[in-house]
Amino acid sequence: MGNATGPDWLASARTLEALAGLDRRMREAVAASDPALWAMATALQRRGGKRIRPALLLVAAEFGTVRPAHLLDVAAALELLHLASLYHDDVMDRAVTRRHGPSVNAEWGEPAAVVAGTFLVARAIALLAAFDDRYGREAAAALVALCTGQLRETENAFYTGLTEAEHLEIIAGKTATLFELPCRLGALLAGAPPATVEALAGYGHDLGVAFQLTDDALDVRGSYAALGKRPLTDVREGVYTMSVLRLLARDTPAAGRVRDLLEVREPTPAELAEVADLVVASGAVDEVLAEARSRAAQAARRLDALPPGPARDSLVRLADYAVSRAG
Repeated sequence: MGNATGPDWLASARTLEALAGLDRRMREAVAASDPALWAMATALQRRGGKRIRPALLLVAAEFGTVRPAHLLDVAAALELLHLASLYHDDVMDRAVTRRHGPSVNAEWGEPAAVVAGTFLVARAIALLAAFDDRYGREAAAALVALCTGQLRETENAFYTGLTEAEHLEIIAGKTATLFELPCRLGALLAGAPPATVEALAGYGHDLGVAFQLTDDALDVRGSYAALGKRPLTDVREGVYTMSVLRLLARDTPAAGRVRDLLEVREPTPAELAEVADLVVASGAVDEVLAEARSRAAQAARRLDALPPGPARDSLVRLADYAVSRAG
């Protein structure tokens, strides 16, 4: 299954050409003598994906003065780290679908999925080890932030009193980190000026928040076709998204009813559908999508000082794509 990077947003022929070799490099990186490990490690890769993070790294590198050798290795490492985070996230959320098919934990079991995800992390580290220690430290710091965000999300599962500010902090660690990292690494590897590095890193952070807020809204009112997994997966597992939290913070009958429904540890499909209907009717989903659009616009403004061309055009288009998925 091919990736959707080009048609979606990528205007840079240079990056498109480089991305053509990404999947092959990823397969080489996760080669394993054990057939089961190989099957698990490549399961999501074989279903395609947008490959946004490696593309971000390659686009960010276009703002530098040099084109380092083996840049595709770093791009492959970042995609492997992203895939590993999905494996572990699905285990923690008990998700049964991912990318229009069974999740790795649903197909092989949770212990095997954890092992496969950790294997992907190890292979990513091996790719990064060929570069200066500085880049490995950047990646390690991002992983710490990701793990911290994931842990905070787990600690607050089924907690209806989580504030929007706390939820945004979780998003910053769990999601925005893996958008900021490729932008920063790509610019650093290519020798971009410090101001450019920070502009791109800030863009990546805001882009990641915009993506997650849009996903939050889609979890409530999206479809399997749009998500690649069952809607309301987050709500079912006690991960209350921004639109749900916004309604819960209100002193209204709808908020009280949603709170009562969420106190049921194993809500029925009908009860989950009622939660979704109440959240949508409250206007909270539309409000969160407006915030996502605002974050995407802020991300695009961070690029104003960068030189015009296909690379900047690509990033502006990606910011628009991040929120246009919600219709």
